[in-house]
Amino acid sequence: MLRLSPASCSLALLLVSSGCSHTPTEKEKRSAEIHYDLALQAQQAGELQEALRELQLSLKNDPDYPDANNAMGILLHLAFRRPDEAVKHYTKALEVRPEFSEARTNLANVHLDQGRYDDAIKLYELVLNDMLYPTPFIAQGNLGWAYYKKGESERAVESIKAAVTTNPSFCLGYKNLGLIYDETGRTSEACRQFTHYRENCPDVAEAYMREGVCQAKLGQVDAAKEAFATCETKAKAGEQVMKDDCRRLLEKL
Repeated sequence: MLRLSPASCSLALLLVSSGCSHTPTEKEKRSAEIHYDLALQAQQAGELQEALRELQLSLKNDPDYPDANNAMGILLHLAFRRPDEAVKHYTKALEVRPEFSEARTNLANVHLDQGRYDDAIKLYELVLNDMLYPTPFIAQGNLGWAYYKKGESERAVESIKAAVTTNPSFCLGYKNLGLIYDETGRTSEACRQFTHYRENCPDVAEAYMREGVCQAKLGQVDAAKEAFATCETKAKAGEQVMKDDCRRLLEKL
C-alpha cells in the first residue's frame, strides 16, 4: 500500500502546513480518492515514482486523508528509505483517525528499524488491543522481533510463536524464529523453523537457502545440497544475488 502527503498550503512535498485552514470540498476529496487508487495500482505494478506522483496529487487535494498519509509513509519508509518523513505521515494519519491500527503498526515498524525498541513495543501492544485489527499476527510477530533486538529472547520467541499460532502460514514468523534459535545456538530447533518457513513459502528462494545452511551445520550434507540447488532454481529474475549465493554454497559442499 502507498499514501502521499504534499501540503495543500505549501509547495513542500512532505510537510503539511499547520496553518492551513482550507477544508477540502467534496470534489477535492473525490479527486484525492481517485489519485490514491491510481497510486496503489502504480505501486502494485512496481512503478514507485508514478505512485509517488499520484500520492502527491491525492494529498494536494486532501492533506489530511489518512489512507494516503499511511501509504505515503510506507513508500517513504520502505522504498525511499526516508524514515523520519514517513513518521510525519503516519502521525498525521493517526491524528485524523486515532483508531487506524495499520498506520500505528507501520509507525512502530519505523521505530523498530530505528532501534527505538521500547517505542515500537508500546505501539505494537496498543495495536494488539484492537480486536477489529484484521492482521494482528503482523503486530504480534514484529513485537517479538522488537523484544529480540532489545535482548529479551524468550519473550521474543513467545510472541512470535503466538503470531504463527494465529496464522500458521505466517512465513516471516517462522523465518524469525529460525534466526533467533540459530543465533542463540539452538540449531536443531532453528532447522525445524526454517523447514516450516520453506513449507509455507515454497516459492521463496531464501527459505531453501536458510534451511540448507542450517542442515549443513547439522552435517546433513545431502539435504543441504538439495536445498541449495532448489534455492538457485527458485530465485527470481530480480534475485541474482540470492541465486549466486546458493550456487556458491552448493559448490562448497
